[in-house]
Amino acid sequence: MPREDLESAQRGACPTCGACQFMGSASTGQVLMEALGLALPGSALAPAPLTKLLRYARATGKQILRLIADGITPDRILTREAFENAIIVHAAIGGSTNALLHLPAAARELEMEVTIDDFDRIHRQVPVLANVKTTGRYPVEYLWYAGGVPAVMLELRDMLHLDCLTVTGRTLGENLEELENSRYFDERYGYLKNVNVAKEEIIRPRQDPFAADGGVAVLRGNLAPEGAMVKAFSVPEEMHVHVGPARVFDFEPPAIAALTRREVAPGEVVVIRYEGPRANGMPEMYFASTIISNDRTLNATTALVTDGRYSGAMEGPCIGHVAPEAIEGGPIALIEEGDLIEINIPERRLAIVGVKGGRLPEYQVEAELAERRRHWTPQPPRHDKGILALYARVARGSSDGASIT
Repeated sequence: MPREDLESAQRGACPTCGACQFMGSASTGQVLMEALGLALPGSALAPAPLTKLLRYARATGKQILRLIADGITPDRILTREAFENAIIVHAAIGGSTNALLHLPAAARELEMEVTIDDFDRIHRQVPVLANVKTTGRYPVEYLWYAGGVPAVMLELRDMLHLDCLTVTGRTLGENLEELENSRYFDERYGYLKNVNVAKEEIIRPRQDPFAADGGVAVLRGNLAPEGAMVKAFSVPEEMHVHVGPARVFDFEPPAIAALTRREVAPGEVVVIRYEGPRANGMPEMYFASTIISNDRTLNATTALVTDGRYSGAMEGPCIGHVAPEAIEGGPIALIEEGDLIEINIPERRLAIVGVKGGRLPEYQVEAELAERRRHWTPQPPRHDKGILALYARVARGSSDGASIT
């Protein structure tokens, strides 16, 4: 790329203050806080340059004092039903996969179990309604213009637990009814008229969704006995079922090098391991996934499987959070070059189905993996001092939110 083109792209990448204008982890986090009942209705995704954001901040401060006076504490708001509401909304907005780490970990602080299976169960039932970047067309501030989280919730009202208490001191159902009877939506649609886009184009009607079911699928099999996840609706249809030979990399940098040198062939399954919670703090496999998703040939033919995680900007045939992770001796540690990896999103399966390029019956694959395990030795810890070394000793697996035990 010519330098002037690069500098022009940099200047236009984030033209105002505020979070990234796609449904990444920052935007998803705002939405989830409102869906849980912890943020004032309509506050999530308020564009940073608007004075409306300052008004929400002041109103939030005043409301905190009322909550203290009324004895309403977070544990009264964060019920099991509130977490289910958050997962329903997460599905409808096509939210970041990092929510599969954040919500289970938050629930555990309340001695409550929210699992990745809850995500899979709910996402199977809820369509993606938000047509926003990265997989959709519009920046997330347009979602706020179109009514924000309340507008999404009204499309899904019959699925939500409307009796959940929120920070307003009222229930979710009462909040939505009050907004419907106010000028809230008229005000938002005024912003929307400025950009000349129909509300139904941004928050799609339930009968005409952006995707038929929710954004995330949880896969299991002999490669991920404790689960793995994929943002299913961002995967090209032809990659929903795929079998390909493994290209195996310990750590992300050598995988990036191979991808940039175009040494990965179409059809292969790139495996990046030893990037899980205990091995390396579970960093984003952002660069490897971006190279694949932006290559027109690889995007429709080549998958990425890792025990690391992804950015909320991730799209394409990228599977993460494989558990158990490699450093714990999970099956991902036993994969060798040329093993056949099967990805089957409709059947929620991720499995090793052959070795040296040839398919084998399941019992023979299991025997081969058992033999490899006899000779396997773990990688030495990447961090032997400091906070990351401590985290490596006490972190739970990604299926448990990668929180500390």
